[in-house]
Amino acid sequence: MKTIKLTKENLKKAIRETVLALKAGEVLEVPTDTVSGLICDYYNKSAEKEIFRLKKRPEEKILPIFISSISEVKKLVPVNRRQEKFMEKVWPGKVTCVLKKDVGGFRIPGDKFILKLLQKFGGPLLQTSANISGELPAGGAPSTVVDITGEDLKILREGAVSGEELQRIWDLI
Repeated sequence: MKTIKLTKENLKKAIRETVLALKAGEVLEVPTDTVSGLICDYYNKSAEKEIFRLKKRPEEKILPIFISSISEVKKLVPVNRRQEKFMEKVWPGKVTCVLKKDVGGFRIPGDKFILKLLQKFGGPLLQTSANISGELPAGGAPSTVVDITGEDLKILREGAVSGEELQRIWDLI
């Protein structure tokens, strides 16, 4: 695993190095708008296996996905109008949305580095917190995970955004 130090002065260089490392199949530890995270190319199965190994994560726990836009989500799973309106209200931000069973939740993070990285990389990234599975993550509060596959909003994990706030948004759509 590779760690690239990020400063205001080296943002462009760090993005360039990170894109090259991801395209080479590496797993990287990166800062996010929530907690320190691990990322890899969504389509690279050996890198995905490496994340599971590093985290000691059970393979039945699906990895979440960073994406750069709602249109990118639509390339991977069907999205209905209500789901789309909800995502427009909460993204970019600290909310991970499950749109289809057996597919990881999606999130457009509110972090400048990750957003620029997603744009330059040109595709989705598998992501998860950098801690060992079952231990507390380093950094702030994790994203709030919501299931919006049905008529009702289900809070799967309370995190940086309150479930009450998300329920209000869902109810208004």
